[in-house]
Amino acid sequence: MDLHVRDMTATIAADLTLGDVQAAMADQQQWLPIDGDPSRPLGELIEQNSTGPLRLGYGAWRDLLLGVQFINHRDELITAGGVTVKNVAGYDLTKLMVGQRGELGKIVTFITRTYRLPAGAVVATFPPDLAIVANLLPTPLKPQWMLLNADSLTCGYLGDDLALNFYRVKLAEVKPLSIKARTLAADVAERTERFRGSIRVSVPPAKVLEFASDASLMHWIADPVFGIVRCESDDIGSIREAAKRLGGSVVAPPEEVADPVLLRLKAAFGGKLA
Repeated sequence: MDLHVRDMTATIAADLTLGDVQAAMADQQQWLPIDGDPSRPLGELIEQNSTGPLRLGYGAWRDLLLGVQFINHRDELITAGGVTVKNVAGYDLTKLMVGQRGELGKIVTFITRTYRLPAGAVVATFPPDLAIVANLLPTPLKPQWMLLNADSLTCGYLGDDLALNFYRVKLAEVKPLSIKARTLAADVAERTERFRGSIRVSVPPAKVLEFASDASLMHWIADPVFGIVRCESDDIGSIREAAKRLGGSVVAPPEEVADPVLLRLKAAFGGKLA
């Protein structure tokens, strides 16, 4: 990993794990604001488009990546993008490599934006009401992440000491059920522990609670801003039906996403149609 501290960018080998990269960046007071399994290689997280609740405050992989090197199906090394923010004329191949699941090539190196390491976190807990989500988003109290389940809406705020003090004062004015300060490590651990589930459902954000009720989910967690629900259930049929009624979609193991557009792009990149 080559960390450009002043430029707030980093060039990283794709086989490094998220945990290793975060530890190395922390020594320079830098941070990669991505949720995910810390033991998994970052190249794999990019190819799977593994994005968690921090997407609200910092963006997803498509927002963070500046460049990528990958090996296509002709064994050619392709370089796209670079270390500068504005570096693309024409179609940005860097974005195309996010979520392509290895169909277009294998990522070997990438360049990403970095952020200053937060001093800690403030977490506010509210009742599980989607109206609260809509009320907070256009205000200075927009959180960096949100998690919703049947019992509560949890809002997380990250920043330096000055920002955290501002959040504590202003949050008291909107009267949440609780306000707690904690370390960055504790904040990362909660998101990692809570935002999990082998079944991933995408529904309109305003329909998250309706979907959970229609699917009779007992244990679930959702990103209410982007309408992503993670859950476990033996009745995948009911989940599919409930999601379909609301115009949503479901991804559940062991199936893979068979996107016909992605397969045709694979052929254009030197692979073969499945």
